Amino acid sequence: MKTVVVGGGDDVSNAFAAGLAEALGLEVYTVYRKVFPDGESYVKLPEEAVSADRVVLVRTMAPPQDKAIMEALMTIDALYEKGVEEVFLVAPYTAYARQDREFTPHEAVSIRALLRTLRRAGVKAYFTIEIHKEESLKHFEGPAFSISPYEYMAPRVRVEHPILVLAPDIGAVDRARRFANAIGAEYDYIVKKRDRKTGDITIEPKQLPAKGKNVIIVDDIISTGGTVAKTTKLLLEQGAESVTVVVAHALLAGDAPRLLHDAGLSQVYAANTLPNRDPSLVEVIDVSPVVAEHVRKVLG
Repeated sequence: MKTVVVGGGDDVSNAFAAGLAEALGLEVYTVYRKVFPDGESYVKLPEEAVSADRVVLVRTMAPPQDKAIMEALMTIDALYEKGVEEVFLVAPYTAYARQDREFTPHEAVSIRALLRTLRRAGVKAYFTIEIHKEESLKHFEGPAFSISPYEYMAPRVRVEHPILVLAPDIGAVDRARRFANAIGAEYDYIVKKRDRKTGDITIEPKQLPAKGKNVIIVDDIISTGGTVAKTTKLLLEQGAESVTVVVAHALLAGDAPRLLHDAGLSQVYAANTLPNRDPSLVEVIDVSPVVAEHVRKVLG
């Protein structure tokens, strides 16, 4: 059975597909895409993909998210129309994952709608990097994997000891623990305290002091950067030697790069799931070999 890897046409997806194909020992091709003057997308399959039995399609859902999702659906439909038997989707970044329940009555649950749509479009198995909540994958109703990149990224992060690894809250402490164990460092989580008299909010580690340490904050995503910027400032005020952030997804929406620079953040290390909005601040680590391990098991 012939299997190939196909990049979805954007730069991030194509680069990820190349790394994935190399790790799997498969041929890799790329979709041709363009946008019409009215904003609609055009997708054309690589001729080599049409003759394959199975296709591993790589398409990240970077902004504009709706366009990325629509182009993925168009590609999946075209592959099946041309006789491909099975399509597997690798989406390094899954959009719409934070609306994972009805926070107020009658809201649409966006991640449920997305995953159900992909499954009904014929995706046989779904692979993503560190989705917001892994339990959301139940909506796919098929093999679906949220893959942790942190142990793979840890030895590639250049920060000198003594290191204190911090989770942004107790809910994310498992990420910090896994990362810290990989580099032999201490770990803790951040707590927020509000002064009852002044209303001021302080941010500090629960038990281990940041003073004299090179702090690494491990999280799933940086979006607007506001919380990370404030945390960085406060940790430096508490005597931290430096603050570095390791994330799966460096979205860096809006003015986030400037906020992080101004806060004194030393570096962001991010998996290669999204475009790099600020190469002077963000170093991207290719995590496609980690995904390849999971894809290989499913492909058999």
